[in-house]
Amino acid sequence: MSKKNNTVNETQGTNPTSSEDDFDALLDQFIKNELSDIEEEKENTRIMLNEPEPAPIDNASDEEVADQLDISEQKLYAAYRNYVDAIKAIAQTHGIETPAFHIKAQVLYPKYTPSLGNLISMDVLQGWDVMFEAFPEDIAQIQPNASDEDLLDFAEQHTDENLQLSVVSYVEILFEIEGCEIEYEKRILDFERHKIEQEIMEEHKRRAEHARRYIEAIEKKHFPINAEKLITNYFKVATKDPEGSFEALTTNPAIFAPIEVDKIKPKFFGLIKPSTNAGMMYNYKIGQFLKKLKA
Repeated sequence: MSKKNNTVNETQGTNPTSSEDDFDALLDQFIKNELSDIEEEKENTRIMLNEPEPAPIDNASDEEVADQLDISEQKLYAAYRNYVDAIKAIAQTHGIETPAFHIKAQVLYPKYTPSLGNLISMDVLQGWDVMFEAFPEDIAQIQPNASDEDLLDFAEQHTDENLQLSVVSYVEILFEIEGCEIEYEKRILDFERHKIEQEIMEEHKRRAEHARRYIEAIEKKHFPINAEKLITNYFKVATKDPEGSFEALTTNPAIFAPIEVDKIKPKFFGLIKPSTNAGMMYNYKIGQFLKKLKA
């Protein structure tokens, strides 16, 4: 009898068959909920990252679905299948009830998400129960905090090929899950980086359009100043000090671009050339104009 059945009989005492059925029903419902949560997480992630809907894979075999997985998911599934096959072989050889395993390639399609790692961990733990029941003295020698290298050394020294494969596959599962987790985080980081880049580009376009409207408005007034230089320099400073730069723009625009006195028309049919005071007057006029401008 399996370890699970022994535990149920000891705790319930009477009517073991009914207790086992209740336990199995609860476990099945829990697994169904876990699988549903995984599908929901995958769909929510896809929507959040603006990824296209995956191609349908109805009526495809497990091998066909596995072939459509990305390389990270393929490696994880291969390690998982090797682990499951080894555990089933151990259970059959030692007359132990084979636990139910719940991961198919369909569950990994189209992409790994963190909830899937929890379900894989449940299956892996069931496998360790089988290994312990079949090889209690050997498994007891493995320290709880054993490293990957320790586990691989244990597998290499053991003579049972199925136990070797199960332990090696377990280490591979841990390694491949970590790889899938990294790929999952990379998808999110790539999306966030792209989103930030798009926001920067949109902000740049908004500022460029805003600047263009300012420049056009100034040029229409034929002020004696380089409108493009004035606004370009203003916007450079405005990114660091919006209030202070606007105050300077509307009180002393010549800070950002000099008044071009030679472009001021002479008075009295060209007899009186513009003076420094004329430049100061236009500096004031331009500032007042920009203060009232709604561009």
